[in-house]
Amino acid sequence: MNNETFFRRIAAISAIISAPLAVAGLVIVSLAVDFNFELMSDQAGLIALGAQSAEFFQVGEFLTVFGYHLLLIPVILYLWHWLRPHDPNLVNLYTVFGLGFIFIGVPGVIMRANVLPEMMRAYAEAPSAQREVLEVVFKILTDMAFTGGIEVILLGIWWLGIGLVLCRERRLLGIVTTVLGIAALGVGVGAIFHIEPLIMLEGIVFLLSPFWTLWLGIVIWQGTEKSEQRVEAATAV
Repeated sequence: MNNETFFRRIAAISAIISAPLAVAGLVIVSLAVDFNFELMSDQAGLIALGAQSAEFFQVGEFLTVFGYHLLLIPVILYLWHWLRPHDPNLVNLYTVFGLGFIFIGVPGVIMRANVLPEMMRAYAEAPSAQREVLEVVFKILTDMAFTGGIEVILLGIWWLGIGLVLCRERRLLGIVTTVLGIAALGVGVGAIFHIEPLIMLEGIVFLLSPFWTLWLGIVIWQGTEKSEQRVEAATAV
């Protein structure tokens, strides 16, 4: 197995594994807030959910950091390697936005996974006087942990740009990637300017994202098999 084939398999496996982790993280976080997603922007309601919800929230966010972020790094780098010959400058630029999404998003998710659940547990046992202080600190940390529209805009630009280039290799996958990019940009703009109809697209974007990643992982893996078959055929001749 040459280095390129190994790299391709690592990217495919990372993409395929990330999908169930992302879905599991999304479901567990949803259980933490009892599927009341408005609580995610209601700091007073979120901190008062209690210790059991804090456990769900912590586990869900840890799964999220792998499913939606860290395991996508090999995928982003592989797409850069794969699509760069079509348009090196633009693909380089899109890749920077994709990695930006990872490196801006990861610290926020880690903070949500570690700090916020601990404060939720402390709040459940704190007297009334201390709860007011905890609510203020929790709001500040939540505003820091949820990066708002910036993270999603970076994801949207990467998806949109890479999708347009990907259309030359895998047309349907490229179109779906482009549409996801447009939707993610809408979510980001909606979050920044408080446009509720656009913000409501967030659930759709992050629900479809794992299925897109799984699809991409399968495409990358199949590409590896075809490449190996061509190498074996050439060797046999």
